[in-house]
Amino acid sequence: MLRVFLMGCVCFAPMAQADSAAKPDCAAQAALVMEVVNGRVDGVRKGKARRELVKSLDKTAGEMLADWVYSLPEEQLTDEVGKAYKAQCEAM
Repeated sequence: MLRVFLMGCVCFAPMAQADSAAKPDCAAQAALVMEVVNGRVDGVRKGKARRELVKSLDKTAGEMLADWVYSLPEEQLTDEVGKAYKAQCEAM
């Protein structure tokens, strides 16, 4: 799980710091992470997830989120990913 924390910090720091004056919406970011995780569990291909994320986010953040989620071992694709991401986001 430490890998999940570290990858989350590295991958999503730009999203979390987009507006340095405002605290990031960690719950919304964690929900987005879980949408991608659940999509992967449901069989959504990485390319499709990446395209949708790039539409919703910017190119870099969308690609990084897809790459991160699709690099996780299958046994880690649980609600714990979203919880860990939210906890790490709130700690920043």
